[in-house]
Amino acid sequence: MRLGAESDRIHAAGAEVIAISVDDEQRQAGMFERWPTPNVLYVSDPGGERYLLPLGLFDPEERGGIGRPGMIVLAPDGAEVYRYDGRDFADRTTDAEVYAALDGLDLDPIEPPPGGPFGEVPGDLRGFFRPDHLVPYFKGNRFGAVAIAGRTEDRTFRAIAREHRVMADETLAAWDRVRAR
Repeated sequence: MRLGAESDRIHAAGAEVIAISVDDEQRQAGMFERWPTPNVLYVSDPGGERYLLPLGLFDPEERGGIGRPGMIVLAPDGAEVYRYDGRDFADRTTDAEVYAALDGLDLDPIEPPPGGPFGEVPGDLRGFFRPDHLVPYFKGNRFGAVAIAGRTEDRTFRAIAREHRVMADETLAAWDRVRAR
């Protein structure tokens, strides 16, 4: 969602945002309705067999199999120039790392492709993450990370807590941009 909120910046760098999940097209359509991220292509990969598993971003143990958070930046020739493989469901890369990888490609800007999922939105959206839950969820994540960082003197744990706080801050800022549209 963070990078989806910045699709203009990504397209200016000559790239596209493709969001792959194990959700079927109806669930993706429901999520898009609640989290409008124009010009982001949503790809359904139930079971993770087509994309997530070959990319090494599938966790068969979590909830019967889900995509792990990840970010891959590919050069036009298909070479991988950046990879972030999240440690767990809450682990995300920072925006700065992704932008640095994109800027290093020195590509011409592109016109945004049509985005969104293609499918009917189910009438019963229970179970979908509601937008009014986003701010308290990520504020809670942020404050938890700050608290954990303050409890440990271990530099590795403090760095992980800081990464998580930055991720929460970037997500909250992206949500403000999405709501402002």
